[in-house]
Amino acid sequence: MLILEKPFVSDTLVRCAIENDFPVLRNEMSESLVAKGHKLSLYNDSDFVAEYNKRGRLYSMSENGLGWINANIDNQEFLDKITLLKDKTVFRKICASLYPDFFFCEKEVRDLGKIDVETLRFPLVLKPSVGFLSIGVYVVRDAEEWRKAVADIERTFSSASRQFPEFVVGSSRFLIEEYIKGEEFAVDAYFDAEGKPFILNIYDHKFANEADTSDRLYCSSRALYDEYEQTFMRFLVSINEKVGLRNFPIHIEFRYDGKKAVPIEINPLRFAGFCLNELQTHISGVHPIISYFNNLHINKEEMWKGKEKDTYSFILLERPSGCGNDMVFNEKKFRDEFMDVLELRPINDSNVSAAASAFIRTDKAHEAEFDRILTLDMRDFMIRR
Repeated sequence: MLILEKPFVSDTLVRCAIENDFPVLRNEMSESLVAKGHKLSLYNDSDFVAEYNKRGRLYSMSENGLGWINANIDNQEFLDKITLLKDKTVFRKICASLYPDFFFCEKEVRDLGKIDVETLRFPLVLKPSVGFLSIGVYVVRDAEEWRKAVADIERTFSSASRQFPEFVVGSSRFLIEEYIKGEEFAVDAYFDAEGKPFILNIYDHKFANEADTSDRLYCSSRALYDEYEQTFMRFLVSINEKVGLRNFPIHIEFRYDGKKAVPIEINPLRFAGFCLNELQTHISGVHPIISYFNNLHINKEEMWKGKEKDTYSFILLERPSGCGNDMVFNEKKFRDEFMDVLELRPINDSNVSAAASAFIRTDKAHEAEFDRILTLDMRDFMIRR
């Protein structure tokens, strides 16, 4: 059962849905794909719900689909699991026994400006209790940055949040939590019918510097699996003893300080966004959704056979501000500058924040490419149609 939604659906996912005859919810996005000639199996609301009740597994490729699920799926236990994971404060409370020293609290937006700054422990993170991507997220290092963040929230966040359903981005409550130090990682996983977790993707989220908060570069390798797979698996087992997820996909972000992995957030019913979880198809040849729907698990030995020395990465290339629909991504220039571009996906829509995404392979001799990617000026890669 598949819900296709904005902001982006890849040709790879569409082919996967057609070849496997997955039931797809009839909505604006899926109808637009059918209008382009894609032979998707579309189900109206009631038929989709009936089929879900028989099959029991659902994937929403974007969190924009969660509003429809909340309004149409008559399974309160299932809906409660989604809400639990979406609400960052509730999730922190559930994790409290695993991280007893971790500081967090929740405040209404109207009360943020009333907080005595002297009582805050910097650095900290200020973010919506319900939200996704980096909407309304602030890393605050001192009192001056706190005042600027609160002023920005009062000025801009309410209007920005209106672009998404309330179920996706709440606009009244903010979570204040301690800043989690360490390297950042992301994991795509699912829980089977018995609640056993299976990891499909592990990513190292790389940054240009401490001030960088972009989603530009995520890397994966056999060495990464060897070092961190069991650490993340232990967390998934522990948290599911408290949550009880069944037939459920997730995308989870961690910080690891060398001793423990602390979750930043969990995104329910999906893997990495913008279809970038399809990095797995370039590594193993198997689409992550196939693995989830069919209970497949490819072990790391099989996954990385013949690729043990290489790094596979996905890149999200943001659209420079001021670039309209007359400006498009220069594919040839990008391919010419990097060792092995496996796939390029230009996004020629100025309403989408990304200009393109890419999958690349890098060997040891070309690892300097990572620094190059992180410091690209995207204005150099946009040309007129």
